[in-house]
Amino acid sequence: MDINKTEKMFALVVQWEASGMTQKAFCEQIQLKVGTFAYWVAKKKRSEESVGGFALVDLRGEPSGRAVEIIYPNGVRLLIGGEDPGLIGQLIKLY
Repeated sequence: MDINKTEKMFALVVQWEASGMTQKAFCEQIQLKVGTFAYWVAKKKRSEESVGGFALVDLRGEPSGRAVEIIYPNGVRLLIGGEDPGLIGQLIKLY
């Protein structure tokens, strides 16, 4: 897939989201087939969903009393003491 085409189409999706218009009206304005545009809207949404995830956190050697924040993909945030890596692991596995 051509990167420039992807960037161009994603930019159009952002413009449409900001416009408040229906997909049909926006596509008529830019002279693009609604089906083609709907494909790019879905593709952009999928690409944003796949961005999330967890990062490796190494707490060895960290002073006790340091807090760790876990942010789940659904937006829930937990702030806990970092002295128990086992607890942190269990909380991550919950999602």
